[in-house]
Amino acid sequence: MQPEHEFESTSTTSLVFRPLILAGVLAFALTFFVGAGAGYALANQPAATASANPGWWSMITGQPVATGQCSTTQEVLYPEFATFWEALHLLYKDFYGKLPDPETATYNALRGIVDELGDPNTSFLTPAEAEFFRTSIQGSFEGIGARVEWDETIETLRISEPFENQPAWQAGLRRGDLVLAVDGESLQGTSLNEAVAKIRGPRGTTVVLSVLSEGSADPRDVAVTRELIETPTIATNRVGQDQRIAYVKLATFNQNAGQLVRQAVEEAMKHEPAALILDLRGNTGGLLREAIKVANVFVEDSTVLLERFNDGRLETYETTTQAVATNIPMIVLVNQGSASASEIVAGALQDTGRAQLLGVTTFGKGSVQLPHTLSNGAIMRVTVARWFTPNDRTIEGTGLAPDIVVDLTDEDREHGADPQLTAAVELLEKQIGQ
Repeated sequence: MQPEHEFESTSTTSLVFRPLILAGVLAFALTFFVGAGAGYALANQPAATASANPGWWSMITGQPVATGQCSTTQEVLYPEFATFWEALHLLYKDFYGKLPDPETATYNALRGIVDELGDPNTSFLTPAEAEFFRTSIQGSFEGIGARVEWDETIETLRISEPFENQPAWQAGLRRGDLVLAVDGESLQGTSLNEAVAKIRGPRGTTVVLSVLSEGSADPRDVAVTRELIETPTIATNRVGQDQRIAYVKLATFNQNAGQLVRQAVEEAMKHEPAALILDLRGNTGGLLREAIKVANVFVEDSTVLLERFNDGRLETYETTTQAVATNIPMIVLVNQGSASASEIVAGALQDTGRAQLLGVTTFGKGSVQLPHTLSNGAIMRVTVARWFTPNDRTIEGTGLAPDIVVDLTDEDREHGADPQLTAAVELLEKQIGQ
């Protein structure tokens, strides 16, 4: 029986905290939500491992030392962490100057360990950041309306997908813009979560971003007024010369995505369309179970994805219900913002031969994060597995190459042109004889 996984869509995250969907990713989505577990054991480690000399932990935190046996993880780490606590004890005992409070010291130590892993998708979220993460399953948010990612090379924020006609877009922010500072404070030396927390805020307030665009020598200040961003899950239309092509755009794989896509396609099929377009551009992912459901609308009795764990275990996800549209010609639109759950669906439809992909190479988020809620409400997100398409193609770091490459530039969007959709319509009309 397949486990019920929920996952953050990508290392790319959203400054409106898109439905999970994320956040960088990011989702971010995406991952399975579980309660206390291995992550909780790690959260309790300081108190347990300090039991040989309880004065250190009590002095730093003012909390009593936990009793009981250490977990296996704690037993393995104890010899080296004894040195850590000894050094920390000396700092808090003798340092001449201002010391960080115990909470800050703990969080920074955890971040230091996570940074050593070199995995942008494994992360530690403070309770406040974790609350942002949890609220991402909602359908509306207060923010500037842009998905972002962290540029590891120059250690700052990069705009990966500004939402059209939303505050960021209207203020002139475009894909690829680097955000160097927020309200005069540099983002270098921070993190994706910290940067997002600085930019996010109540609607009606203004944030000033220092932005460096491609081809520009100097950054410019951009003032953006935050708004309530409503993120629609799905949009439908009929396109083509005689409107014989059904068009379904899915914005996010939230809790109702599978049902909404099924209903939309069932309604479209009542009009006997000759072809179908599924638009996954800018969709950074969401819930794994919804990705399976969406794929199942178009294929049945098929493998949707393979999930491979570090210990060699392999989990295979299959369709489970009757499909709606299995025969009519179909194209899936993808771009750099199509990630995680979008790549699962696109990869399954491409591998099974159900649809061609049109656009540009997708984001490349094929890893699974398991978020553990810690005792104080913080979250430790740990990469535990990788996803592969039904034909065992990797997604992580490479993305999916489209069958038909068609670019869409910011200039196209500014002029209201959509060469990718136009190309999809033209190709399908040729197939159906128009």
